[in-house]
Amino acid sequence: MEKLHLKKLKPKARAFLLALLLSILGVSPVLAEPNTEIDISSSETFQTTVTGTITDENGVPLSGASIVIKGTTTGAVADFDGNYSISVASDGVLVFSYVGYAPKEISVNGRSTVNATLAPDASALDEVVLVGYGTQKKGEVTGAIETVTAEQLSIVQVSSTIEAIKGQVAGVDVQATGGRPGQNPTVRIRGRRSISASNDPLYVVDGIPLIDGPASMADINPDDIASMQVLKDAAATAVYGSRGANGVILVSTNRGRVGKTKITYSARYGVTSATRLVDMMNGAEFAELKRESRRIGWNGAIPADTEVFLDPIELESIAQGRSTDYQDLVLDNGWQTNHQIGISGGSENTTFSTSIGYFKEQGIISNQDFERISGRVNVDHKINDIFKVGASFLVAKTEQNWGSNATMQEALANNPLGVPRDAEGELLFLPTNDGIRTNPLSELVDGAFIDERQQTRIFTPIYLDINILEGLKWTTTFGPDIRIGRRGTFAGSLTNTNRGGPGRAGIINVNDFGYTLENLLTYNKALTDRQNLKVTLLQSIQKSRLEVNTGNVTGIPYESQSFYNLGSATAGGVLASSLTEWALASFMGRVNYDFDGKYLFQASLRADGSSRLAPGNQWKYFPGISAGWRIDQEDFLADTSVSELKLRASYGQVGNTSVLPYQTAGRLGSTVYAFGEEPALGFGLNEIPNEDLTWEVSKTFDIGLDYGFLNNRIVGSIDYFRTNTDDLLLERALPSTSGYSTVLQNIGSTQTNGVEFTISGGIIDNVGDGFNWDIDLNISTYKEEITELALKDENGNPIDDTGNNWFIGSPINVFFDYEKIGIWQANEEAAALAAENKVPGEIKLKDQNGDGVITPDDRIILGSDVPDIYGGFNNKFSYKGIDLGIFFTYRLGHMLQSNFHAGNNSLFGRYNNLDVDYWTIDNPTNAFPRPNENQERPRDGSTLTYFGGGFLKLRNISLGYTLPESVTEKLGMDRLRFSISGQNLFFITDFETFDPEVGEDEGALDSGIVPSNKMWSFSLNATF
Repeated sequence: MEKLHLKKLKPKARAFLLALLLSILGVSPVLAEPNTEIDISSSETFQTTVTGTITDENGVPLSGASIVIKGTTTGAVADFDGNYSISVASDGVLVFSYVGYAPKEISVNGRSTVNATLAPDASALDEVVLVGYGTQKKGEVTGAIETVTAEQLSIVQVSSTIEAIKGQVAGVDVQATGGRPGQNPTVRIRGRRSISASNDPLYVVDGIPLIDGPASMADINPDDIASMQVLKDAAATAVYGSRGANGVILVSTNRGRVGKTKITYSARYGVTSATRLVDMMNGAEFAELKRESRRIGWNGAIPADTEVFLDPIELESIAQGRSTDYQDLVLDNGWQTNHQIGISGGSENTTFSTSIGYFKEQGIISNQDFERISGRVNVDHKINDIFKVGASFLVAKTEQNWGSNATMQEALANNPLGVPRDAEGELLFLPTNDGIRTNPLSELVDGAFIDERQQTRIFTPIYLDINILEGLKWTTTFGPDIRIGRRGTFAGSLTNTNRGGPGRAGIINVNDFGYTLENLLTYNKALTDRQNLKVTLLQSIQKSRLEVNTGNVTGIPYESQSFYNLGSATAGGVLASSLTEWALASFMGRVNYDFDGKYLFQASLRADGSSRLAPGNQWKYFPGISAGWRIDQEDFLADTSVSELKLRASYGQVGNTSVLPYQTAGRLGSTVYAFGEEPALGFGLNEIPNEDLTWEVSKTFDIGLDYGFLNNRIVGSIDYFRTNTDDLLLERALPSTSGYSTVLQNIGSTQTNGVEFTISGGIIDNVGDGFNWDIDLNISTYKEEITELALKDENGNPIDDTGNNWFIGSPINVFFDYEKIGIWQANEEAAALAAENKVPGEIKLKDQNGDGVITPDDRIILGSDVPDIYGGFNNKFSYKGIDLGIFFTYRLGHMLQSNFHAGNNSLFGRYNNLDVDYWTIDNPTNAFPRPNENQERPRDGSTLTYFGGGFLKLRNISLGYTLPESVTEKLGMDRLRFSISGQNLFFITDFETFDPEVGEDEGALDSGIVPSNKMWSFSLNATF
């Protein structure tokens, strides 16, 4: 076959590519000659097969190291034992390389065996990390970017990838929102900036920004993730413009590598249970509480039991010493299982990685579970030296059974003197004659209550790389994202929702289609032997179309049909539908420059135009600039223990997509009015249009220091940041004569500043199979404050908005209330009456202004949910094939408000109560007030709901064993590892409930929150 020389091919390609640059939104078809080869060299030389082993300086094999014949693109990859084989000219030169190690060239000189020992590249820091729209060597990064590896993600076995990074990244605060299977956590990067808009970060998967945010991450199997990069400062996130204010999380999925086909299999099975139960009253304790609540006055007599307990069931239980523990009845052991099989490999031109995964978690409440089936195929194909194509195909099906909120509410609130079953063992819908409290077991009857949430996700980014000239590359990426969801709900007659009424059912169907089309042009050029320049240009379009259809009916004739036949309902239903569309057009430019490998500079500018905003205000610009000084490259640090020292600083402006579609135009709302003598339904403006609405904008300054000592045996970073956010969306009050109460405007501002510290090190580092001890520690702290609000004084200065609990100079979420200092005692009757119009046994408040009476002016800011410090601490021990990991997370110095206590500590004597030390004339405590049947909850009872929320949690402990190679080789395997692990086994906290960890989006701990889980699991990981 005649060979086609590269020099002959280039003019044709160049002509096409120059024409291609004229079209920014598409790529024309290319006609190419089939079955052509590219001849790099015309010389004829004798070929020989060379084998060898690649190791580090300690003799440890470097699995996956690359071997390339110098001057060609021919190469190979070392296997698990560091062995390789390659056909090369007898006088050829082999180039050996591995991430984190300096490359090495060795001449073959006719040999058949060539071994290579690579040394760590402590000065160049060649590890490649993802940045927005590209990659950089770690040593060249000038922004605050932190990497999470696949190994780190595998420390904790969870359904959500985001849940897995909890405690592992400085400045990233991940909090669980409850114990339901598949429940999404709350994620905050460097705190909050917005009061009314979202503070969720932007997620970018394989280069495509996700449209539906954090919820979509539940569709991605954590085992499919190769790495995650967290972009924290504005200079790093400015390339994402109007969506970068809350930080950006870049997710890269597994891709194939050149070499033999590798098969991996992982399996896990674990048993879960409630981390901790709360101490509710038993039957005898509740009886005493109820008697005390019926006391005549605060110091009078207690009536006889026949007057206190009017329900015969209660008297019977007291006589028999009978008590029902409803927590024990509704909570059980759950389980979790995960299986994944992956196949990857490839040739010099084509690499692939594919996997199939199955995950299921059965909750500790029987009708709560989460299931995910996922499949992924990633393919990259090098057509020739100019063209390369690739695709990432993800399909996932998830199903979550949410369960009834009433299950735990009723289990905690039900009278323990009640009886859940009759003599024949059948459920009693009302355990007592009190019609308010229903049997929580009724919620768990098969088919009685259903809240089923299904979603199918198809995410298929594809790309085309074109090497136009040396250093000049064009990349076109198209990423369709399809989400089809259905939520079906049903509540039968004998559930807390209906209380014997007709069954209700509903369906919500969601069709969400979005796509991203991006064209990226990068130019990378060494200007001189000491100067390098990289230019990145981007054009992007993203569109979204969300269609929602809803139907709800009452009167399902037979309950077995659930929500599958709404048309059979006997009562009329409610139908609703909606369509939401938006588009975002963007342009971005970025320049990277470095001099002598020491002095680094980056500048970027992004322009975003959004359909959400009104004409004339649709475009906004977001600049970013950063610089770095690699001090370790200076001569004065040569021959020292300092292996890395880089000072970096950055400033940038980024936006928050805070304006909803159609919000600037003023949306319609229905209203009833008089039409003659008859009522009529009409429509009018539901809000005042405001065409001036725009994005909330955050301006961040960051200064950081990356360090490494002892050949990077100890590494870490320190960062200080300050963020000022302006143009917050807030409601401004209007006079009622305008016909509207408020108008939405960009009028608020906040400031956040903080410090982050990380350190990782090898405390004990032995060569080979010796004992090793590594640690990872991160500590973060931040302060946030409101600096401007809608309200102003007569001089135009911002003032507090007490009605919304927003205060100038204070965090966004504070707890503004009276301060409880004890309980009014029997000898303080007159003082209690004069100060608060109370009697002994009631809550005693602090008179903050000393005027002798308690008024609203005595309310103060008690605290906030902003922690003093938070982070994680991981220990890794290994000896020969045994490894032990101990991972702690912590969050300290913050306050939380517990609606759990408000709902379960009413001291009313009608519902069960937390087992607390309450006041009586014979027990003059200062802890909790006296029970009182005349008050459904104590006066000023909100002061009993504030607690220190700090905790230290054993996030994970694992013990593993990797079989020696001598055994796995006989089994025909590359690697086999077994492990046992425990998650959330215990925590230390002053807060006495299920778990102090609660996401801010929940507002506060709800009275019926599902307990968090602890788990013991066994895992197997095999590589063939």
